[in-house]
Amino acid sequence: MADLTTWVGAALTDQDTCLDGFRDQEEVSVKSKSKSSMKMVRRQVRRVGYIMSNALALITRLASTGLA
Repeated sequence: MADLTTWVGAALTDQDTCLDGFRDQEEVSVKSKSKSSMKMVRRQVRRVGYIMSNALALITRLASTGLA
């Protein structure tokens, strides 16, 4: 269970790092098409982060009840 918690926590950290990289790219990008693509990717990365955050909460709750 500890390994799973660590893995999901790392995935959340990677999501933040990924979004930081897109912030840097937005400053460089001047083409509207590439900006809209980056917005779409950022939105999808945030969605994955939301799911991973919920998964981490469920894993933590499961571990605290002693069922796992």
